[in-house]
Amino acid sequence: MKVFPKGSEWRKWDLHVHTPASVLRNEFGGNWDDYVTLLFKKAIEENISAIGITDYYLPEGYRIIKNDYLQNTEKMKSLFSKEEIDKISKIFVFPNIEFRLSKLVIGKQNDLAWNRKLNYHIILSDEIPPEKIESDLISQIKISFDASTGSNVQKKPLTKSNLEEFGKKLIEEHLSFASAGTPLWVGMLNASVDEEEVIKILNENSLFRDSFLIGLPADEDLSEVSWNSQGHAIRKNLIKQSHFIFSSNPKTCQFLLGSNDKESFIKEFGAQKPCMWGSDAHKKEELFLPAERRNTWIKADLSFEGLRQVIFDPESRVRIQELSPQQKNTYQIIDSVRFVDTKKTNRFSNEWQSLNPDLNTIIGGKSSGKSLLLYHIAKAVNSREVQEKTELARATTYSDLDGIDFEVRWGNGEISKLSESSDEKQITYIPQLYINHLAEEDGRDQLNKLIKSLLSQNNSFKDFSREKEKEISENNKQISEKIDRIFILREQHAELAKECANFGTKLAVELEIDRITKIISELRNKSGFTEEQEQKYSTLSRRKEMLQYRSEVLEKIRTCGEQVITSTKSRIDAILETFHNLIMEDVDAPKSSSYLKHLFKNLDAEIGIAASKFIADIEIKSIKIPAHLEKIGSQLNNINTELTPLIEKVDDQKSLELFNGQLQAEQEKQKKINDIEIKQDALKKAEQECKKEIAELYDKILKEYKDYVTIVSSPEFQIENNLRISASLGFNEDKFNEFVKSFDGRANLKTLLGQLTTNEGVFNFDIEKHSQSISEVFEKLDNKAAVPPLRKGVETKDLVARLFSDCFFISYTVQYRGDDIVRMSPGKRGLVLLNLILHLSNATHPILIDQPEDNLDNRTIYDQLNDFIRKRKDKRQIIMVTHNANLVVAADSECVIVANQSGQQSDIENKEFKFEYFSGSLELSFEDKENESILYKKGIRQHVCEILEGGIQAFKERELKYGFRF
Repeated sequence: MKVFPKGSEWRKWDLHVHTPASVLRNEFGGNWDDYVTLLFKKAIEENISAIGITDYYLPEGYRIIKNDYLQNTEKMKSLFSKEEIDKISKIFVFPNIEFRLSKLVIGKQNDLAWNRKLNYHIILSDEIPPEKIESDLISQIKISFDASTGSNVQKKPLTKSNLEEFGKKLIEEHLSFASAGTPLWVGMLNASVDEEEVIKILNENSLFRDSFLIGLPADEDLSEVSWNSQGHAIRKNLIKQSHFIFSSNPKTCQFLLGSNDKESFIKEFGAQKPCMWGSDAHKKEELFLPAERRNTWIKADLSFEGLRQVIFDPESRVRIQELSPQQKNTYQIIDSVRFVDTKKTNRFSNEWQSLNPDLNTIIGGKSSGKSLLLYHIAKAVNSREVQEKTELARATTYSDLDGIDFEVRWGNGEISKLSESSDEKQITYIPQLYINHLAEEDGRDQLNKLIKSLLSQNNSFKDFSREKEKEISENNKQISEKIDRIFILREQHAELAKECANFGTKLAVELEIDRITKIISELRNKSGFTEEQEQKYSTLSRRKEMLQYRSEVLEKIRTCGEQVITSTKSRIDAILETFHNLIMEDVDAPKSSSYLKHLFKNLDAEIGIAASKFIADIEIKSIKIPAHLEKIGSQLNNINTELTPLIEKVDDQKSLELFNGQLQAEQEKQKKINDIEIKQDALKKAEQECKKEIAELYDKILKEYKDYVTIVSSPEFQIENNLRISASLGFNEDKFNEFVKSFDGRANLKTLLGQLTTNEGVFNFDIEKHSQSISEVFEKLDNKAAVPPLRKGVETKDLVARLFSDCFFISYTVQYRGDDIVRMSPGKRGLVLLNLILHLSNATHPILIDQPEDNLDNRTIYDQLNDFIRKRKDKRQIIMVTHNANLVVAADSECVIVANQSGQQSDIENKEFKFEYFSGSLELSFEDKENESILYKKGIRQHVCEILEGGIQAFKERELKYGFRF
């Protein structure tokens, strides 16, 4: 028995190729060497893996090809090169005998030259010798030979000689046949068989039982046929008796799978029926070139048992199309894996273990190395994924095996190594019990991530989600920046307060100015100032004070302008770089992009022009300042000139000078205090504006999350009818408690927290009032009397940052048929969650699952779980450890890997190594009692039946489903 370690793979089959022995129509000629050479060279050229050698009534062509060529080494060497012979040896060749039934296809007179008998194909196992086919089947079939009035039709065995005799008789009776062809041709043309007789012979002879398939050609579109005619039952019974239909019509293919109503179709026709096709080649130009390139692709071993799998799984095992159905990306398929025993400890073979691109199931007894293999595949590819999942599931891990490395070879030839796990590739690894823990509290984050990944398969949702997350992130960033700004403003305010304290209080300075002013006034009065002089003195003094103030303002404006110009020139490069980086955060393009560089160059040029204009405007305004200052200086000189004689008139000049100096100093203090107060007011105003903006940003974040919750529940983002996903806004109390725990533990926080807690001290998250409640707490923080003592080391800035930290999260809810996942039984919950994981259809990386059947009953697995897996294996490679026969058989595992560890039980020893693995397809069936190794004593089918509970029953249910009887 030939073993295919990768299991069932898609290959191109041609089930209908005629030979020169096809008497009714042969355009190949009579040279068999030429025909055989052409047949196999063309098969190699067209990448054909299996050929159904087809002839009418007799397996003569198949016998010649098999006995005279394929089993004749010298003959093959004379026709083909060594390389070609090697390729031909891998082609599966089997017999297809084409009969004509006694039932007629009645056509309109203008459509058919004569009424046509129904074709009928019997495909037989290649393990049945051609001679036995002729002796035990063909010669046992009777053909109608002659008839007489009131008597039974005379019948004779279907042999070549009887066909020739039949033809001679017909030619003698009907002279028109004389010019039609040879007696054998005429005999075959008119011969017909009874399908009931053929089926009876096949079933009663143990040689043929389970070794034949019946194929009924359907030239018409069966979906368009009127099933209300007199031929309804005849047509239906013929279809029901057939294992498959010879047709490439897409509508017929879908009709026979029950595409409109599968249950009704099965009820009427007994089972779904696969369609298969071939080139029906009668001449060299037709070889392996079916009409419209409708090639038959079959996913099975190259054996008759492999072909039979199409009958058991007509939806997944056969496709009629030009290109191979296997279209997974090679870089996302694990091709093979192996342990590398560097110290030669004899624990593992260094040979590669092949994997199938679709569903791989790993089976074996207890401690046989099943999970060990799966774990090392996952860890060699993505150790971080394994650590994260096993920690959540609290699953079994395997410590490093001393002297053992592990390698994973991908379909594109890349190698992932356990010893070089830094180069991680994407996989999904599901260890034992992981699914159960997803619905528990400590698995909520993982569940939320899973559901979000599922929803993100919808591009509209993905775009919406990215935009919302970007806006939330930007708002959080702005809140953080504004909190920093508040405390910078407060620091500046405190510095001004310190500076102001050096001058004394404003009131004290004002009182001192009043006192000194009165003294100076008294000194002037004592000196005999007239009322007119007193008024003039006061007017000039006020005018002088105003001009001095204007001079100071102009000096400040000039200094400020110079500082702005200097800052602009020194910071423009840094500003542009920051601007570039901010843009890059929002753009999906590499920084090295030439297009971006071009855009940034234009941007820099425009900003440079704007900066130059900005500087020029400042310089233009500054040009006028010196002239204003000169004018003010001239006016001050004039005022001083007028004041001098008045001041000189005072008798006590020393006292006047002293008090004038004191007055000037106090007035200078007053000006500085006023300036500081103006600055402090501006700082306070800026702080209040920041606080208002923080509250608005926080409220905006809350709104963004609310929008997120609303959109999740919209119908367009639901994945299927029975599964409903919704969302709510959650609040992370643990994160918010960072704010609460900033205070001394003995403090009573109820007054501070207000509506954020209940009277009992329980945290109260009210989505509608939360933002306002946070703002109220923020206002209270400015009232030192209302703020409890902080813990040592906690700064007020930290406190505010924690108050406004983003404690929100999206909490997803899954309902299955109206039942919330939280309230489901563990088994049902596991089924739904696994369905969600497998629903990640847009994800195309491999998924590795360890015993998904945990907590599920066998009927649930058969009815639902295996269907989930069947649907997903077409999109992504699945590698699964299981003890359940239904997940192997009913899910139609393409590759079954049987694991065994020597020394676990008696009589189950390995060939050479402590851990060994043997793989193949479900159709691999054999027994070899002479082999010493337990793994190689039998085929995969036998291992499944022996190792897995319910294995035999699983095969029976699968085959009964498609009309087989035991």
